[in-house]
Amino acid sequence: MPYSAHLKPRKETISDEGIEGIIDLANLYAGVSKKIEANPEAFFGLTYPTSDILRVLEQINLRFSAERESSGLFLFEGLKGSGKSHLLLLVYNLFKYPHIALKWVNRHNISCSIRDEFVVVINKFTDNPYDSIWSLIFDALGAKTHKGNTHPRLDEFINALGTRKLILIFDELEQGIKVIANSALQAQNVAFLQMISELSNRSKQVTLFASIYSDRDEPGSTLKRVPRCTVQFDNTKDQCNVVLHRLFENYLSFDTTSIGPVIDSYVELWQKHAAADGESLRSRFKETYPFSPSLMDVMLKRIPSRGGFQNVRGALSFLGNMVKLTHATADIVTPADASLQDKAQVVMLRDLDVSGDLINRAKENMEELKAKVPIADRLASCVLLYTLTGFEAEKGVSRNQLTTDLLTPTTDINEVNHGIIGFQKYASYFHPVGDRFFFDLEEQPEAKVELKSLQCLDEPAQDLVADLMKGDIFKETSNVAIFRFLEETQERLNQFDKGRPRYVITGRRLTQEERHSIYYGMDVRNLIILLEPKDDQFQMLYDKDILKWAKRTLSAKELAESPQKSPRQADYERIAKTDQSYIVDRIKKAGFVFVHWDAYGTMVNDDRIELEPISGDCSKEKVLETLGQDYFPTIVIKEHLESRLDHIKDKLVRDIDAEYKATLGFPVPTNVRSVSNAIRELCKEGTVGIQHSRGNYCKRYIDLTETEFFNAKIVPPFEEQPIPSKSSGGLETTPQPKPIPEEPGPKATCPKCGQMVCVCPKRETVFVKILPQKIVGNLRNETASRLQQYSNAEAMKIMFKIFFQQTNIGDLSTLPALLRGNLSGQGDVMAELSITKTGRFTKSEIESQVEALPSIPGADYSIDLTLEVERKDT
Repeated sequence: MPYSAHLKPRKETISDEGIEGIIDLANLYAGVSKKIEANPEAFFGLTYPTSDILRVLEQINLRFSAERESSGLFLFEGLKGSGKSHLLLLVYNLFKYPHIALKWVNRHNISCSIRDEFVVVINKFTDNPYDSIWSLIFDALGAKTHKGNTHPRLDEFINALGTRKLILIFDELEQGIKVIANSALQAQNVAFLQMISELSNRSKQVTLFASIYSDRDEPGSTLKRVPRCTVQFDNTKDQCNVVLHRLFENYLSFDTTSIGPVIDSYVELWQKHAAADGESLRSRFKETYPFSPSLMDVMLKRIPSRGGFQNVRGALSFLGNMVKLTHATADIVTPADASLQDKAQVVMLRDLDVSGDLINRAKENMEELKAKVPIADRLASCVLLYTLTGFEAEKGVSRNQLTTDLLTPTTDINEVNHGIIGFQKYASYFHPVGDRFFFDLEEQPEAKVELKSLQCLDEPAQDLVADLMKGDIFKETSNVAIFRFLEETQERLNQFDKGRPRYVITGRRLTQEERHSIYYGMDVRNLIILLEPKDDQFQMLYDKDILKWAKRTLSAKELAESPQKSPRQADYERIAKTDQSYIVDRIKKAGFVFVHWDAYGTMVNDDRIELEPISGDCSKEKVLETLGQDYFPTIVIKEHLESRLDHIKDKLVRDIDAEYKATLGFPVPTNVRSVSNAIRELCKEGTVGIQHSRGNYCKRYIDLTETEFFNAKIVPPFEEQPIPSKSSGGLETTPQPKPIPEEPGPKATCPKCGQMVCVCPKRETVFVKILPQKIVGNLRNETASRLQQYSNAEAMKIMFKIFFQQTNIGDLSTLPALLRGNLSGQGDVMAELSITKTGRFTKSEIESQVEALPSIPGADYSIDLTLEVERKDT
């Protein structure tokens, strides 16, 4: 049931014009008949007899109805909007219209009788300034204005007064003194007021009612020395009654017991969820109903302590507008009902936020969160009101108070908590500090990014994750497909360079049907490396955390790159970098497994696979290293070739290499030389022979370049080593030379050891081949590792080999000039570079030369070493 069922709002309260919240004495002589100041009956009808009013009327009654002496000076001291002007107007109507005032006095059983006639002089000095206050009074008395160098003497004033009784009502008296430019004239006016106030205490002919802001400034500091009746408007209960009486026409007569159940239900709710003091809260709520005690505290304590409303409308107008908005539907009115969606409410709030910047920030957050937080309007309105009316030491609102103001019997506590969490997370100008919340002009970049990320779709976030997978984690972009859909993946595989491994990263475990379908109909499919997550529950493109981080990353980057450069740009860049690192770490944690095909059948059920774990950081380098060293080293390919000797004989090396690249179930040639190196090893061991126009090889080192070797034929092994004949160009065998018999005679001593029989360590020649590496640093490490087994070794000959092959290059200018010269545009490149060094080189010198090799990204680096080492005699 709405509170209007108990308290009936006055017509003006809910009218379009709203309630006039400020009494302005200037309306008395401005000729505005519709104003309340010019209508004494309406004025008395809206006046609540506060304790301050009763006290003033008691002193007036005592002054004019009793024989004993009483003070003739009434000093009304208080801040703007505290009620000074209202009390002055009541005094004016009391003496100006005593017959109307008597009805109101009797209605409220007040003892105050005005029998005499008075000359009433009223003036608001901010609207009607005087450089000499005595001129105002003398004019009202019809006396000749005093002229002289000082204010009028007391006898001159008494002569002008005669037998008449004078009521002086001065509003904004401080301003009347301050606007006088001449300091001497200021002092004369203060002295005149002192003279009048002292006379009022000796004679009932003169009574002075004056409003001031403070008795620390003139004329208050002078007038306070005179015996007086002071009113300071500090009774909060009275202020509350005044507001309620002014807004509701039946406030003085409605049945207060009828609101008991409403108050009890709310207090119990607040006690349950906000740790409220039930009894004191219930007692206060009975006084402030239908306004919550917290709203009355804001209006009557917090706002006045900040200087009050500065516009023509005051706190009464503010509350009146809230009644207009809520009287038909609300049980009670709290700070949460100061709606930011109401234009009139916002206009009045601008009295507390002159620039309007803070209001605009709060409205912006409210609008952004309306769809996500159902109570966004009430929450933002409530927090903003506390923010605008508080001081730094008590900035904003506590969580308990905010919960109290938002809770209703129809609002679940979970909805309140959800709303607070939502604002903390997404409202960029909503600040939590400890247990308090407030709005601030300083933007929170985390919340800004979080909110913007809500507008980001899944697809661009997934694209970012895929790009990070390829670029930041796998560190390869040109030959990698992130599996989403089968047709898309196959199309990309067909576009890739088929001469080197092509990678499919799935981001989730595939079904066997999906694995089978990826390879179906593909060319060179043994070079398709299928990588799935080691974590079988992982969903890279659908993981909630990863998508959230990706959306935040995109949002932060967009905010950082905004044309209107934000002072928070560095914060946005930091957030993007941090969230991006979360994605990378999460994917790396999931790891990789390699789908190793033992057999690819004509049907899915005939397939046989093994999921082989990949160690390392999920980079392409680590994947190739694991595959090349742990699963498909040269020895595995060599053994596989040995099992198929009859098949490989009489075929060219390039045909066998192509066969291994194409056949699923064969060892995967992860390097362009994987197969050729294995065949070289078979030749050196004498398992096969190699036939080429440059020579035939078996059981010895093959000095053919890689291009020449690919065009060589694999033949059965043979015993003698054929070498090319220089004369005929054909093949002939060279007989082994016969040993020359030793001639008798004295034997010479060894020049090294000086012995007749040489005891020097015997040395022999060893050929060492360092397999291709993708990075010069890895080549150096592998070379150093291999040379550890040879003590005191010296290299007699070093052949460095660099092999580079890439097809379908979009732009040749992306390659080093060493490979392309000044060429640009699309093209294919294959380059083979051999560098031979002869001499005697130590292990450290060899390593230094490795480091000096040219850097060509994507190339394979290998070394052939001819070493001289100490022979181990058996």
